[in-house]
Amino acid sequence: MDESVLPREPRGDDPLDPPAMPPPPTRRPVPPSLSPSTAAFRPVRWRSPWLVSGGLLLVLILLTADVLTGGPLVAVDHHIRAVVQAHATSPRWLWLSQGRLAPAQRIVDLGNNQVAIPVLAVCALIVVARRQTLRPLLSAAVAVVLLLVTVIPAKILIARSGPGLGPVAAGHLGVFPSGHASTSSVCYGLAVLLLATVLPARIAVAAVAAVAGVCFLVGVALVWCDYHWCTDVVAGWALAGIIIQVAMRLAQPPGPGPGRSRNDHGTRPG
Repeated sequence: MDESVLPREPRGDDPLDPPAMPPPPTRRPVPPSLSPSTAAFRPVRWRSPWLVSGGLLLVLILLTADVLTGGPLVAVDHHIRAVVQAHATSPRWLWLSQGRLAPAQRIVDLGNNQVAIPVLAVCALIVVARRQTLRPLLSAAVAVVLLLVTVIPAKILIARSGPGLGPVAAGHLGVFPSGHASTSSVCYGLAVLLLATVLPARIAVAAVAAVAGVCFLVGVALVWCDYHWCTDVVAGWALAGIIIQVAMRLAQPPGPGPGRSRNDHGTRPG
């Protein structure tokens, strides 16, 4: 038989042989720290990790400077108040803000320390039990401390009078920034972000959206009930965003060092 028709034995050194197929890639198991329920809410790896906080701080500084100097946003505050109160005090909408059980008043109450701080504490303890680490509780404690040491001194130093009120006496609390807006945003916002690390992704996204809506309603109710100027509320939100980012960084386990895996900390990564 002619050797030219015989099947050729594959040899690695023969240039006519087809190249060997590489072995299929092995799929590495996904560690718990990168599961869908936690990865979606892991702090964003910005080129500068404080980019968001820097933007919020800039907003806070600009609003504060505008209030202290009587800038153009003060006139905007007065215009917004006039428009809102024209509706809020009309007979058609008076039921929203007048009376002990008025819906807007109950929404404002969500920003009270006696309501918001216990909610944050309970949620932090739930996450502590699930993740077997005290970092969530430390994060919540630091957030409350930052809230107290920033809002109260700012109210005293800036001493902005509230809508329809006279000048603030020395040493008394003004209305800038809004304590209710910042308290509700810090406590409920941080609570849901901590819970999001142990919840399924879809539930976590829905919970974060719902809490954002609640915090927005608190701010709207403060303006509707004539407790705050609009810029008071926006400043409270900006301050809350900064505090939440600081607190969330404390809630995360330290990054692995050289030659150390993510699970070498002895606890479930958060």
